[in-house]
Amino acid sequence: MARSCAQFADRTALVTHDARWTYRELAAEADRHARALVASGVGKGSRVGLLMENGPEWVAFALGATSIGALLAPISTFVHGDDLEYHLRHADIEHLFMSRQFLGRDYLELLTKTVPGVAQAWPGPLYLAEMPALRSVTVSGEGDLPACCTPWAQWLARGEAVPSSVTRALTEAVVAGDDCFLLTTSGTTARPKGVLLPHRAVAGNGHLIGRYQGLLPEDVVWFYFPLFFSAGCINVMLGTLSHGAALILQPNLDAGVALELIEREGATTWHIWPHQLQQLLTHADWATRDHSRLHKGTAPYDVLCAQPPADGLGGVNMYGMTETATAFSCTHASDPLDVRMHTQGFLLPGNELRVVDPISGEPVDAGVSGELQVKGPRLMRGYYKVDPADTFTVDGFFRTGDLGHVDIDGRVHYEQRIKDVIKTGGINVSPADVEATLARAPGVASAYVFALPGGDRGEVVGAAVVPAAGDSFDSTAFDDFCRDALAGYKRPQAVLVLAQAAVPMTGSGKVRKQELRERLIEAIDAGLGPVVTTN
Repeated sequence: MARSCAQFADRTALVTHDARWTYRELAAEADRHARALVASGVGKGSRVGLLMENGPEWVAFALGATSIGALLAPISTFVHGDDLEYHLRHADIEHLFMSRQFLGRDYLELLTKTVPGVAQAWPGPLYLAEMPALRSVTVSGEGDLPACCTPWAQWLARGEAVPSSVTRALTEAVVAGDDCFLLTTSGTTARPKGVLLPHRAVAGNGHLIGRYQGLLPEDVVWFYFPLFFSAGCINVMLGTLSHGAALILQPNLDAGVALELIEREGATTWHIWPHQLQQLLTHADWATRDHSRLHKGTAPYDVLCAQPPADGLGGVNMYGMTETATAFSCTHASDPLDVRMHTQGFLLPGNELRVVDPISGEPVDAGVSGELQVKGPRLMRGYYKVDPADTFTVDGFFRTGDLGHVDIDGRVHYEQRIKDVIKTGGINVSPADVEATLARAPGVASAYVFALPGGDRGEVVGAAVVPAAGDSFDSTAFDDFCRDALAGYKRPQAVLVLAQAAVPMTGSGKVRKQELRERLIEAIDAGLGPVVTTN
């Protein structure tokens, strides 16, 4: 980033609907945030949480925090109470920086409900048994704050007393193997996992993705991935800024505003998921706005298949995940269309991949499907608070839980997940996590969660629930509970209601979720509605 800010100082770095920052201004803002962090006691290894919508402030904060060696733990803006408490506690967040509210969600109210001691605390550092690692909360936005919370402007002002020579010295002490991001991903366990990514992985893959896209300083990138996702903060943010291109920022996906910005800024590149793409394609302004310069980007396989590059949706295809700092393999923008549509390209430099039989663990031949196991310089250091032996093989390969193969040319082909994960609109959802929440719903004895076909979202959440003994199923009360307890992407889109005796089981006593899924799909296809009751 220092190289980009020096080389492209007067070029546009960030664009919003009503503001524009050059690389020189971005460098100054990042240093301003770094100095404020130092004044607040943040240093190398400090665990810093950021709960904020997409915007220049997010970018400047992230660059400032990581430049001085802090471990940045972005928090989803979709967060609910239980999720926030778990994230703060599991990541051992010491300093929380947050927007007061966004899109009608009052994060401060959510925080004080989740951690009541914040509302009752005195000015100065926090010392709460309920959240023992947390020392400070800084809030952006209007309104009164609890005594222990610092207004954003006041926090920034503290940094004026810190010389930039101090932040430069801290930056020089950061090495490639130091931890940079602690990103959250849902796996097969009941709770999300924290992925520890070193600077080597974050910066290395960010730059490589931009190179594979063929990004140039003249490019203008529009996107809508939340920056708290690895795709947002690595693929998009660093992929763009490490190549001197301009990045258009929107706090939320408003299709009309997006098309206005794409036309106004002459966007050449985009990053978008299928369900977001449909919002643009079906908007009344799609036919009237000029989006003719869009020709680069990263697009999921089904986008590439559905829309050829001649329609402005061409780009690269990749295989990867949060644990691999996004891309592990990638096609080039210059590859033939067939390659970009039907493969995930060659391994990125330095990466190793082997395909093994999921049962025996023995390597398989080229073209044969098996579990993809990966190793390389831009792999995560591990899951936070998880024994590496539970994640990596004895020779250092990460067990992805994904099924795929490598063709005779060496290109990767991703097929499907072995792990029990629902991928909806680019977000991984743990069924066990949702099941634990649904089991607390009024009148519910047990719940079983699985994937349903989700159209342009790929998959959506489906569920089967067993009412408590003697209770009838109250769909309205269940919907109200889900709306309060679960983020939108985690809420079941259809529910099968059945007695415990009707739950299909294997001989070893495990629930046959695939059968539940098939029964629910049949009922939906028969027009029986989103809630289906059966004996």
